Amino acid sequence: MMKRSFISTALIGALTLSAIAPAAQACTRILWKTQEHGTFVTRTMDWSEQTHPHLMNFPAGSSYLTHTEKSNKVTSKYDVTGLTTYGFITDGVNSKGLSGNVLYDGEMDLAVKSSSKNGSLTYLRNMLSQYQSVNEVVAAINEGAPSIEFVEGVPIRIALHISFQDTTGDSAIVEWRNGKPQVWHGKQYTVMTNQPGYAQHLANVERSKRGWGEQEQQWSQTNLGTGGNTNPEDRFIHATYFSGHLAEPTSVINGILKLDSTSFKIPHDAPNKMINGKMAGYATEYSVNRHLDSGETVVRYQWGDAFNQVQYNVKEIQQSGKFVNFSISTPNLAGNITEKAILSAK
Repeated sequence: MMKRSFISTALIGALTLSAIAPAAQACTRILWKTQEHGTFVTRTMDWSEQTHPHLMNFPAGSSYLTHTEKSNKVTSKYDVTGLTTYGFITDGVNSKGLSGNVLYDGEMDLAVKSSSKNGSLTYLRNMLSQYQSVNEVVAAINEGAPSIEFVEGVPIRIALHISFQDTTGDSAIVEWRNGKPQVWHGKQYTVMTNQPGYAQHLANVERSKRGWGEQEQQWSQTNLGTGGNTNPEDRFIHATYFSGHLAEPTSVINGILKLDSTSFKIPHDAPNKMINGKMAGYATEYSVNRHLDSGETVVRYQWGDAFNQVQYNVKEIQQSGKFVNFSISTPNLAGNITEKAILSAK
C-alpha cells in the first residue's frame, strides 16, 4: 500500500474547499445487463493527483478490521478482489459476483457521533466480504450508516457514495444524508457520477430527455441539454444517453470496450475551478471495465509517464487463494497480468 502521508498540498486545498463547494468532482459508473453476454460495469477514477492504485486480493477466511480506528475484527466469507485508492478498496468484486464502486460525493452527511463499527473508508470491502447479492447489501445498509474516517495527511473526511451491482443486473445506489442511508434499488439505476443528490440527477435526465425525441431519430446533432462539460450533472446525462444506445455485444471483450466508450474521460489539464486564486484541475487517472459473470477485467491507466492497458481475470486470482498486492501504475505495464499478479503474492 502507498504511504498516504505524501498527499500533495494542492489536493488538500481542493478537498478543504470541497467542504463548502466541491472541487474534486470525480468519477462515473455505468452498468449494462445484456441479453446474451451477462453483466458489465465500468467506472472511471477522476482525481486531482495520482493515487497509485494497487490490485489486491483478500481470500475468503481472512480477518480484517471494519474500522480504521476501532478494533472490530471479522472474518471474510467471500474472496474480495479490487483496486485501492490511498490503500482502501474503492472498486471491487467478490467471489459471488457482487461488485461495488466508491465515488466522490461532496454532499455526504454521516452522523458525526456515530458509534458504528463500520467505517466509511473500509465500508465497501466489508460489504463485499460479507454479502453475496445486492438484495443482501440493501438489507444490511438499512441497519445504519458507517462512521466518519479520515485519510492520513488529509485534514478532512473523504466524502463518498457507493454503487453495488451483481450478475443479475440488480443495482443499488447508496448516499448518506443526515446520518441516514438513501438507497435507490433496481435494475434501472445504471448510472452514477457525483454530487448533487441522486434524485436531482434523475430529474435532470427526465428534463433533458424531453428534447431528445424518439430514440430511432436521435443522431449526432441531438442536443443532450447539458450546460457545461466535465461536471457531474452533465456526465450523468452523457452516460445515460450513450449507454442507452448500446447494441448487444458480440463477445465479452466487445462488451467491455463498448461500455468503456460511453463513460466521459476527463482530459488532463482540463480546468475545473478556482482555488485560492489559481485554476485547479483533475483528470481521469484510470478506468476499470469488468464482466461480472466471467471475471474478465480491463484497466486503462493514464497518468504521468504511465500509459498502461492491462487485463486480468478476477476468478483466477481468487482461486489462487493468495493475498495479492500488485501495482498497476508502474510504467510500461501491458497485456494480461493475471499470472504476474498471482506470482507476485508472498
